Amino acid sequence: MRMVMSDVFSNLGDFFTQLFSSISSGIVFFGGPFDMVLNLVDIVVTTLVVYYILRLMADTRAWQLLRGIILILTLTLLCELLGLETIGYILNNSISVLAIAFVVVFQPELRRALETVGRNTFHLLPSRLGLDEEIGSASIHKTIEAIVIACERMAATYTGALIIIERSTRLGELLTQENVVTLDSNLSATTLMQIFYKGSPLHDGAVLIRNGRIQAARCHVPLSDNYHLRRDYGTRHRAAVGVSEMGDAIAVVVSEERGAISVALDGRLFTLENADALRTLLHKLMTTEKKTGGVISSLFGRNRRLAQEEGELPEDGIGDVETPRIPKRRKRWLMIASFAIAVFVWLFVQTTTNPVETRAYTVQLESRGAEVLRDKGLSAQMPVSTVTVDVRGRLKSFASLSSLDIEAYIDFSQIEEAAVQTLDIQIEIDALMHFEVVSKKPTTQTVNIYTPSGG
Repeated sequence: MRMVMSDVFSNLGDFFTQLFSSISSGIVFFGGPFDMVLNLVDIVVTTLVVYYILRLMADTRAWQLLRGIILILTLTLLCELLGLETIGYILNNSISVLAIAFVVVFQPELRRALETVGRNTFHLLPSRLGLDEEIGSASIHKTIEAIVIACERMAATYTGALIIIERSTRLGELLTQENVVTLDSNLSATTLMQIFYKGSPLHDGAVLIRNGRIQAARCHVPLSDNYHLRRDYGTRHRAAVGVSEMGDAIAVVVSEERGAISVALDGRLFTLENADALRTLLHKLMTTEKKTGGVISSLFGRNRRLAQEEGELPEDGIGDVETPRIPKRRKRWLMIASFAIAVFVWLFVQTTTNPVETRAYTVQLESRGAEVLRDKGLSAQMPVSTVTVDVRGRLKSFASLSSLDIEAYIDFSQIEEAAVQTLDIQIEIDALMHFEVVSKKPTTQTVNIYTPSGG
């Protein structure tokens, strides 16, 4: 492992040396105005992606784990520099364990991130690939009323319940469980109350609603380990948050101890004031989400203000919101960190995948200005010669460059009299941009200028 860390230091040194050399080349590395604009767009998009990932990880165990990994890496590098072998050995082996456990530990966050990206594809791809027909507004209204009436009555009798409303994210894995009971029955308040009646064999677990029908009962979902949930929330509430973390499903839960109605959405738990608040919220989520363009925006934005104005929600809206809010100062630091990471990643990618290189080309020496020389009554005698030209440019640009694109020449237009003269060799690269001539051999050419009549 010590050899590995030595290799890491060596590679880092080589990388920064190559980076400084590439940046010093100026326009060869950064390109022209169009390339600079494209690179800026690339960095901005990368910054937004990194910021989005950091926001998803914020205030989760993944965030704490990331901080721990960064701390261990920093200490490991510091110990390597100072030559502290014992603590360095321990930290090196810790890195080995973390490398194996990284994917396993981050699996929930990675899955949630991919599902979130998949749900926000601007409907370029159909989320269900035509397997189901979308239910109409009348069916949605009927579904909402059945759920609201059932929850209101169960809350009054302190009957625990967990109702999962499936949306674009399919929850088929819930239907393959051993104890699940597939119903595929019509949805009604009476049916829901019968399922969650304490003496019913189906009351233990959740009910899955798909396309306005009760698809299955006695579904068991993974519990959320979100440490922001209050301790007085039991298994049913953690299961509601857990199923909301699996996709964009809406989980409605009735507390058996308090008789309160809550809604879990996107890994967050919202405690409602009454059944009317549940009705309003479900209408906003299930009927206006496509128009407003987002769950959270419809929950806390224009729709919430409309609901307060209409008196459908209490003044404080949703009573108890169990979700962390990232302070503005922390958001700024996240954005700065995201930009720094994006710039570093961009430089690393550019330096490693498309580095600045120098290549040699052999070019035939030519002449220019022979017409001007003849008008002056002079001629030139020039030996056949070749020039070796060292050209610097980006790796991918060299794929389109050949010796035919490079012209080496001497200019006769400034010669005024017959004599043996030494002229500078000029180099031009036509048709292609962002190349730089590093050197040429030879740099000059001796020619004999004479008068034809006297020869």
